[in-house]
Formats: sequence, C-alpha cells, structure tokens
Amino acid sequence: MKRVTDYGEENNINLKLVLVLGKNIKKLKLKLIELAKEYGITTAQFSVLEALYHKGPLTVNEIIEKTFSSSGNISLVVNNLCKEGFTAKNENHEDKRSKMISLTEKGEKLMVNLFPVHMMQLGEMMNHMSLNEKQGIIENLKKLGKGV
Repeated sequence: MKRVTDYGEENNINLKLVLVLGKNIKKLKLKLIELAKEYGITTAQFSVLEALYHKGPLTVNEIIEKTFSSSGNISLVVNNLCKEGFTAKNENHEDKRSKMISLTEKGEKLMVNLFPVHMMQLGEMMNHMSLNEKQGIIENLKKLGKGV
C-alpha cells in the first residue's frame, strides 16, 4: 500500500495546501454560522441577503451565480426569506419568465446591522496578516484557480 510520502515532495505539498485551505474555509464557515444564528438566519440566507445588499435586485439565477449555490437550495432559501419578510419577489420587466428578488425594508435593516459585524469578525480573524500578505494569498489563489 502506498503512503502519502511515496508520491514525492511536490505532491505532498499539494495535498497539504488542499488540507490547509479546507481547514481554514471550515473555520470561516463556522464563524459565519455562529453570526447568522445570532441574527436568526442561516448561512445560506446570509449569502442571499448579502448578494442583494451589495448588488441590488437579482433574479434567482443571478443569486445562484453570485452565491455559488445550487438552484434547488436557493429557490427554497429565497422562498423562506420572502415568507419571513426579508425579501420580496417582483416582476422582472426584462424577462417575464423570472422574478426579481429584492430586499425589503426589514431585510435592509437586518443587513445594515449584521454586515458591519461580519466585516469586523473577518478583520479580527485576519488581523495577524499584513495587507501585502493578504494580497499575495489572493494572487496565489487566483493562480491556483487557473489550474483547477
């Protein structure tokens, strides 16, 4: 049976990179789950609300694209957000087959309170790195993405 170490140093580094990325993404998601719970929403709901907060009204397909989610999941999330009064479905004047999803006053108020806290938490989690280090990680992750 082959061991991880049998694949060579570069492959070992590749595997370690994937593991470190995965662990850090998990930690970031756990923080977001905690924050979303404090505000009575799910992380999927936060993703939709955040997209609408920053991009304005979007169709469900645009929300799927912006949040990297699946169509079935986002439809349910949007419907639940509408039921809870955070979003509204409006007519799409450009395409009658779809609806425009927008924040309601209640949704806007939630995001005005929640998003700064989210940004503060991100700052706290990343304050041990310099701006140049963060920019370097971004550039390297973009390079990684080109190979995926």
